[in-house]
Amino acid sequence: MAAGAGGGGIHVLEFALARLTSKLHRDEQGQGTVEYVLLILGVVLFLIVAAFALQGVLSTSISKIASWMGIQSAP
Repeated sequence: MAAGAGGGGIHVLEFALARLTSKLHRDEQGQGTVEYVLLILGVVLFLIVAAFALQGVLSTSISKIASWMGIQSAP
């Protein structure tokens, strides 16, 4: 009888292990999406910080281009 009870316990452990494995496998698939979103978010934040840091340089360049375009005549 003790051997039969132990055998039932093994089936429960196998079931729990299979369920846990399937749950972890699903989490790994979702993890890739989260990593891509965080990577994109990091790139966007970097571009925003770079735009604010280069604001003076960019505004000077844009104003020079705009004045040059104003001097040019349309064909």
